[in-house]
Amino acid sequence: MRRPTLLSSALLALALTGAVPAHAEPAPPAQVKAAWKKDRVVADPKITESSGLYASPLHPGVVWTHNDGAGPATLYAIGPDGSTRATVTIEGAAAVDTEAMGGFVDQRGNALIYLADTGDNDKTRTAGVTLFVFPEPKTLADTTVTAERYPIVYPDGPQDSEAVLVNPSNGNLYFVSKTTSGGAVYAAPASLMPGVPNRLEKLVPVPHVISDGLIGYDGRMYLRGLAKIRIFSGVTGQVVQTVDAPKQPQGESMALSADGTTLLVGSEGEKSEIYSWALPEDLVTGPIRKPGPQPDPNAIQQSGKAKEPSRLPQLMLGGAAGLMVLIGLGAIVRRLRR
Repeated sequence: MRRPTLLSSALLALALTGAVPAHAEPAPPAQVKAAWKKDRVVADPKITESSGLYASPLHPGVVWTHNDGAGPATLYAIGPDGSTRATVTIEGAAAVDTEAMGGFVDQRGNALIYLADTGDNDKTRTAGVTLFVFPEPKTLADTTVTAERYPIVYPDGPQDSEAVLVNPSNGNLYFVSKTTSGGAVYAAPASLMPGVPNRLEKLVPVPHVISDGLIGYDGRMYLRGLAKIRIFSGVTGQVVQTVDAPKQPQGESMALSADGTTLLVGSEGEKSEIYSWALPEDLVTGPIRKPGPQPDPNAIQQSGKAKEPSRLPQLMLGGAAGLMVLIGLGAIVRRLRR
């Protein structure tokens, strides 16, 4: 009797079990209906091209935003009523094209803000782009801050990017490039070095035009286009859900609320509207960590000042002299008593 070949055995097993081939096409993403609500209107006339959005973990209800384009690197804290609570300018930073922002609460509880000067429509920034990182101000007031500056370079030449993604579990950074036909996800080194080029690693292509993105507390990746938001299983995963974005003049920004329950989206334009969507239960996860007591800038400045010379040596010298005097007086008294 002829023995069955390996191929015929495999075909027989497949016919008997109804097994699915290992490399079957993934299931189409689920379409999720979102009940978008107007959250606030940005009232500040100086904010005409709101391009990034980040929900503050320190100040409940406050979102940070910035204008698209060149000029001083300035951020605005927008309250629940749409008014500007604080204007923060990065000292000495002349931005080329600020396009995105994000934030991270590190393991010590420090709240950090990231501003990405990564716009490059003409792909001429051959020397790279810049990421600014600074502690979120613990009080809301107009101020100037110093920021660490990290030069960023792409492995395949200059790219235009409007999305910087911060993994809330470990602070790992990702950039998503933008072209008219799509882009790609790039990973930053685990430890960025200030003042030297930090070379990105190209991970996966994205066949969509992306204007912003974020990573949720559960590791899922959200990427926003002008009309649709796609939710991926992970940074290198598949699209698992799609959501129609609200109709906006130029939908540019997206953020997750600090408690992880709400998605926020914004737009460029004067008096632009920010919309919110209460996430369904399967997308809601709590924050990985909450900020702790933030460092006091005044205390840091005091520690950097020259300290007063210690008076301890003087006191010791004075004490020793006094002791010698007492010993001498004691000797004189003993002689007088003889």
